[in-house]
Amino acid sequence: MFKRLYVDNYKCLVNFELPLQELTLLLGADGAGKTSVLDVMFAVRQLLNGTAKITDSGIFSNRTLTVWQSRKQQVFELEAQLKEEQFTYRLEVEHEEVGKRARITLESLTANQQPLFRFERGDVRLFRDDHSEGPTFSSDQSESALARVAPRPENTRLTRFLNFATKVIVCGLYPASFETEAAEEASLLHRDARNFAAWFWHMQLERPDRVTDFTKALHNVIDGFQGLRLEKAGLDTRALMVRFAEEERRYEFRLDEISDGQRALIALYALVLLAADQGYTLFLDEPENYVALTEIQPWLVELADSCGDSVPQAVLCSHHLELIDYLGGKHGLLLRRETTGVTRAESLTTMPTEGGLKLSEIIARGWER
Repeated sequence: MFKRLYVDNYKCLVNFELPLQELTLLLGADGAGKTSVLDVMFAVRQLLNGTAKITDSGIFSNRTLTVWQSRKQQVFELEAQLKEEQFTYRLEVEHEEVGKRARITLESLTANQQPLFRFERGDVRLFRDDHSEGPTFSSDQSESALARVAPRPENTRLTRFLNFATKVIVCGLYPASFETEAAEEASLLHRDARNFAAWFWHMQLERPDRVTDFTKALHNVIDGFQGLRLEKAGLDTRALMVRFAEEERRYEFRLDEISDGQRALIALYALVLLAADQGYTLFLDEPENYVALTEIQPWLVELADSCGDSVPQAVLCSHHLELIDYLGGKHGLLLRRETTGVTRAESLTTMPTEGGLKLSEIIARGWER
């Protein structure tokens, strides 16, 4: 799992360090930086899977620089524990004083503090699994050079990290945007999950054995739910259909014909159950949106039971009382903006209780300050 995220000079995150557990709940007022953490993880994933350049929208454009800083350099670090090894990925980005161009000045990967990869000022140095020096080559500084390294027998450790770091789902569900039809399957879920139908198509092909558990879970939380199927809607197009049953009557709706709450529940359980055992790390923004209090609690139990097992890790951003009380005491981190505008992370595990109040009540009254 990811053990630590470090960010410097990105929006409100200046010399910011975030420790992570198998299950982490990020709390904080609006503007404290919760979404910025997810933005960084999304940008790094896009770079490492080779689908984005530094200055692309939603990555590391000059608009992401901290506005009260004069420095034009950004630094990002990710530490990950994979089996018995600790990997550290570091990325340094330099923006030009004039214009919108930027370049990677340093990209490196180490295992147990020993080098596996180094990309500096356009030149790449590869290291073998035993850390001996390997080949060198030049690469474009506008994109990740690590993403371009092909798997080989001598760099299995580098490949292991890259496979892990690119299997990250960063998502804030927006059910109204869900597309019902898909022309092809998609292995990556979009930031707002609008391509859920295409992603579901991919996931059911990858793990058909998980569909039964997924269907049973939804049967317990959505009245009359029977299952999902992909119906041919054109020459190369499939439409995601939702089957229901009531007494002796069976009927079917397109995905865009059911409620936002039902779509959200389907996506939430798919993230935990269909993606199970495939190494996906989840970074979810306010997963409780669109669903009722009685619906989010069973999903939370399912997620908590899965974390560290079928789901390697999950990081949730939320204001919801149920999530705060269920997860905050053991897994909560409070992001707080200081008077300087800088965000700091504080653990909630040591927060003293006040008169037997729930953690959500303490936070609601502002007493956590």
